[in-house]
Amino acid sequence: MFLQQKKWLFNRLYLILGLAFYSCSYNKLELPVPINNDTTLSNGPIKYSVNLLSGTFSPSSLTIAIGDTVEWTNSSGFHNVNGTIATFPSNPEGFGNNVSNSWSFSYVFNTAGNYNYQCDVHVSSGMTGTLTVQ
Repeated sequence: MFLQQKKWLFNRLYLILGLAFYSCSYNKLELPVPINNDTTLSNGPIKYSVNLLSGTFSPSSLTIAIGDTVEWTNSSGFHNVNGTIATFPSNPEGFGNNVSNSWSFSYVFNTAGNYNYQCDVHVSSGMTGTLTVQ
């Protein structure tokens, strides 16, 4: 009888250790998966580029975070970026530069909301853009 109890106890101990080992091994395989894969939050503000190409803003629409920067680059032709409150009264804040050729203009967006902007020279041909700041 003592031998049967010892064998029963050994089998149960072996089963418990086996399950514990399997459980630990399985969890180790799952642990490397990152919990928060959003690198935007941990790396701070981001700088976005918008190019003025053939009478268009490229990209013409962006969604960014508060504190991010947008840099518009005009490499040829006479253009500007006009997102002023005078032109777009519903913009949360105004931004813009003067008409010229070969320039870069940067702006840091610190207020959430929807923004519109245009090239004053080419607005009639549809040279407009939008930004959403979240």
